[in-house]
Amino acid sequence: MNWTIRQEYPSDYYAITELHALTFSYSYGMGEAVLVNILRARSTFDPELSLVCELDGQIIGHILFTPQPIRIQGSTYQGLILSPLAVHPNYQKQGIGSALIEAGHHRALHKNFALSVVLGHPHYYVRFGYQGKAWMDEQVHIPLESIYTDRIAVVRERRIELGDIPSFSLMWEHLHASSPLALIPGSSIQDWISPGAGTISTALLIDEKLSGYIRYSSTDPEKISFIVAQDSHSLLLIANYFKQKLNPLTASHLSLPLPATSYLLERFGTTFDVNISTYAEYMVKILEGPHHSKLHHHFTAFEEGSIPRGSIIWPVEFDVC
Repeated sequence: MNWTIRQEYPSDYYAITELHALTFSYSYGMGEAVLVNILRARSTFDPELSLVCELDGQIIGHILFTPQPIRIQGSTYQGLILSPLAVHPNYQKQGIGSALIEAGHHRALHKNFALSVVLGHPHYYVRFGYQGKAWMDEQVHIPLESIYTDRIAVVRERRIELGDIPSFSLMWEHLHASSPLALIPGSSIQDWISPGAGTISTALLIDEKLSGYIRYSSTDPEKISFIVAQDSHSLLLIANYFKQKLNPLTASHLSLPLPATSYLLERFGTTFDVNISTYAEYMVKILEGPHHSKLHHHFTAFEEGSIPRGSIIWPVEFDVC
């Protein structure tokens, strides 16, 4: 087949949305189609990294690489998130996906990106230089009986405001200054407010002072996906507030997506358990360039266990999937 791979144009948006709706049929929704539209609204969106495969005027494939700064061992690198990739069901297993990935990598290399991350099928993406188990999920499980405070404080949630963002970013920096691996949140209000219908993202106030940020499931407050706090005492008060949201008949712990070594947990001593898991689908590709050797060393050390893997918390846009 004589197809063409090129960057997307606004006139392609309808066809790209339809393509993703056709391709991802594992649910009743069309999360990937919505995801692409939301990622286009990011300040970092680069249309030259949103590629389509066109055949006889029809869009039969699409791939999106989203620029994403990544913190690795205290240094910041310009990285990419590969998601999503779609090939029309009538044209799959004909090399279109491979051609889109390779074209994207070629453009990324010329734009001086250092690495690309994807949550993908390991037997497929390894063919393009991706390696699995590149990061981990880490949760601390704090027994509810260990969450108590003598201080009387009023903790409440409110809608995120533009003026909150610098404080959120500073809290994140204190938490992840030397993180093995973390995605750096953006500085726009839309980088902190989730578009997911099932996700609540709020500012946390303690005695009317901005003291934290949290993202959690609207139907199950036990499922907290992101949290930062001003300090360890603020986290204790926030944890005590969320403890009241849980059903005491079914919940025994509060789970937080924090590194077990975080200074935010010092008020809890050694009372919490840690759950760590990693999967072959957690994949990274180190691109050729000035940072290749250093990054290769880091990820080899992760694989060998000489330094701990970091954790990736996906940007708010991915809450729609």
